[in-house]
Amino acid sequence: MSSIIRVSFFYLICIINVTNALSQDKIRKLPSNINRPSINLYAPFISGDGKTILYLSDYTDDGHHGMRWATKKTVSTWNDELEVNKLINRPTLNYRGGYSLSFDGNLMLFTSRKSGLGGFDLWSSNRRGNDWEAPSNLGSPVNSRENEGAGMLSPDGEYLYFMRCEKMSEYGGASGCRLMISKRTYNGWDTPVELPSNINTGNSQTPRILADGETLIFASDKFGGKGGLDLYMTTKSGDTWSDPIPLDFINTENHDQFISIPAKGRYLFADVQGDKDRELVQILIPDEFQPKRVMRIQGTVMDAASGDPLNANLTVFNVGVRDRLWNEQVGKKGEFAIVLKEGAVYDVAVDMDDPTYLYFSKVYDLSEGVGTRDKESLQVKLTKIESGMTYNPDIFFEEHSSNISDNSTFELRRIAEVLRKNPSMAIEILVSQNNFRKDSIQSDDDLTEIDLDTLIVEVKKQVLQDVVESKVEEDSSRYEENKREQDEIANDQDDGQMEYKVVEETQIKKHYHNDRTQNQATAIKAYLVGRGVAEDRILLRTSRKEKAADTESDVDLPDVKVEVKILKI
Repeated sequence: MSSIIRVSFFYLICIINVTNALSQDKIRKLPSNINRPSINLYAPFISGDGKTILYLSDYTDDGHHGMRWATKKTVSTWNDELEVNKLINRPTLNYRGGYSLSFDGNLMLFTSRKSGLGGFDLWSSNRRGNDWEAPSNLGSPVNSRENEGAGMLSPDGEYLYFMRCEKMSEYGGASGCRLMISKRTYNGWDTPVELPSNINTGNSQTPRILADGETLIFASDKFGGKGGLDLYMTTKSGDTWSDPIPLDFINTENHDQFISIPAKGRYLFADVQGDKDRELVQILIPDEFQPKRVMRIQGTVMDAASGDPLNANLTVFNVGVRDRLWNEQVGKKGEFAIVLKEGAVYDVAVDMDDPTYLYFSKVYDLSEGVGTRDKESLQVKLTKIESGMTYNPDIFFEEHSSNISDNSTFELRRIAEVLRKNPSMAIEILVSQNNFRKDSIQSDDDLTEIDLDTLIVEVKKQVLQDVVESKVEEDSSRYEENKREQDEIANDQDDGQMEYKVVEETQIKKHYHNDRTQNQATAIKAYLVGRGVAEDRILLRTSRKEKAADTESDVDLPDVKVEVKILKI
């Protein structure tokens, strides 16, 4: 009995420890080199890639709250904080907490009433190593004679969300605010428009657009709530925003306003009252408030030969709607970070303006969700085009068909563009079938093709003279049935009285198979010719590999593989 009690007690302790661990995991404090004793920290903003954090600290010489920032050291640790320089860090001029970072943390937006268009304006500064460059005013039409602040860029940098208020002060907050959105154009920012009335109730503030690009969190004191400013969430579907719902897991009786959420989307960054001081923490977001899952991609671009970083062009398309999500240069460091939300297919490409470089591309099919792997590091090595080199483009076909999939559109355009920019180039396209099979019957949907060498066999047989002659194709069952009937008649009559006649029966044996490589190669060539490439610059070759019986060795191989070989440049 005592041993049972000891075992039961052991399991009870385990359950208590697991429960404590789970409950502790709901709130995570940032490490001690950020949360330091006797220092109050406020209003954390974490970049979308989760690698840079910006916040306020009361550890200053003048007693005002100064801006500090830190960068990620490892997965779970941070480098020591740095003070934002005085060109930006002006507590007596800046709106407290009215700042944000771009997705990659390399651009800061902040709110200040230093000389501008009137009242508080939005300003920006680019990061340069461990410092920030001199800020610039976003100008008209974003800024106006009213008060603009708390701006935040969408993950792709195409949209700017901010608040425009009747009144605003450094520490006194803001009132009469409504949320605005402006789209980036080739000529700068477009004229801002207000978000719909179910969001703008008369004092909506501090917009936070999340990594999925369609979930928006903001603060307001006009919806009721627990008291003061509370946080609310709305989601976009097409051109419509849903009615906001309160984030009751974080809202309190006090003002709840300055929070941020990185792309991973599991934890919310906020400041809370600790045992003695205000601390920066991560708070687990309940499932019902989780935004759409996203794939986070961080990459570097370099010259394959030298290893030097390249300031290449990054382009990302949503294939289904032909919407370009990213179109920018990666910068002199050759680094980029993008986020792709679940529910679509994306075409990611990196190339150089120099036509002697070959491009890089990859298709991400997230139409069925992100899966367990939600982060990828890409090392893109761009190669100079040389005769004899080969590469495998992302070209796909519809199931059981030679029709090119829409997911391949942008890849085929890139191949045509390379050929146009290099007018003497010739290529060979090899289409390989990895799982070739054939059968005498159409045993599944993939066996849609028929061999040209279909066998036609003529068989001579004897039948009774008075049997109606018939031609039986593919199946001899009718003949056999007639033959049995005549045999029964013959058995009842004198064998010498019956006359037999020799007739010919044609049997066709069809061989079905799934090798469409020739038609697929021809379809690729036809597309490129349709894009202005001369036919004589494109050679075709096909191959097939038969799937061995009783083996699973080829299960993970793609059914069709396309290879491009540079014949001459």
